[in-house]
Amino acid sequence: MKRVKLTNANNMQVELGDFGARILSIKVPNADGELVETTLNHLDDDEVIKDVFYLGATCGRVANRIGNARYKGPNGDVELTDNDNGNTLHGGVEGLSHRFWECRAVENSGNTQRVCFDLLSPDGDQGFEGNLSVQVCYELDNENRLRILYSATCDKLCPINLCNHTYFHMGEDSVHQLALQVNASEYLQTSDNNIPTGDIISCSDGAYSFTEATVLREKIAIRDFDDCYVRRNVTNWQSTPFCELHSAAHNLTLSVFSDQIGLQVYTGNYLPQKYNAIALEAQGLIDAVNQENFDADWVGPNQDYHKEVVYQFKLMKTSI
Repeated sequence: MKRVKLTNANNMQVELGDFGARILSIKVPNADGELVETTLNHLDDDEVIKDVFYLGATCGRVANRIGNARYKGPNGDVELTDNDNGNTLHGGVEGLSHRFWECRAVENSGNTQRVCFDLLSPDGDQGFEGNLSVQVCYELDNENRLRILYSATCDKLCPINLCNHTYFHMGEDSVHQLALQVNASEYLQTSDNNIPTGDIISCSDGAYSFTEATVLREKIAIRDFDDCYVRRNVTNWQSTPFCELHSAAHNLTLSVFSDQIGLQVYTGNYLPQKYNAIALEAQGLIDAVNQENFDADWVGPNQDYHKEVVYQFKLMKTSI
């Protein structure tokens, strides 16, 4: 596996790998200038390649789940590989996270370092139609922003939903001490197999709500989380974080910005060490291709795909 490292003027360090075009490490300086590892991943290359938890990976062609491992394409039903109890999860048995991507050389432009990963997913890959050309670029600037830029083209119409699956612990032993705020007041109702019912539900009952920063220990005492939050009609996503994750112990805040409509909040319920880290996956809505009420993203001959996610780290301004 090829590893590359991005650094900035503040000594923030981001390590990336070409297997799954993934984030392997994000180290951020605290108030004393000490580097804090904020993410969970394997140290050994072989363990990264054998990883089954999508640690830091680029997931696709369609992240999250497609119900019954099929969707209706322009020419009829398309059957996909089943890797999740009858559903397709994160692109199938050998989705994009399980591939070696072509890694370009690191580019320096002003105050930004940038590296891009490219992959060709052939027609019929995991059942999906079309030859998909996909690129993921990572950019690190001196504002401690790690920007992820997704783009794709395809010669046939195909659903697409790329996301990054980094798990964050912010230097803590578990997520229990972390505080989470999600700037969304709705979530997807799902059935027992984690496929949406088609209803988008208000968080007003409190059990699901993170509209105010809440210590995760309090929420996890009620239930585990693997839920997609929905944020609609946001006019300026660059200035309004989808969510914020706070570590009081290290005085650090992670803000996640994205033009995606959904944010999957997963509290690491099935990690080897439960609740060891939290995944905050900016993405399209679950099973959107099969849900009449959901807008799905497609890529095709006359329709390219572009999405963006930004992870920004700052020192906390107030205690939680």
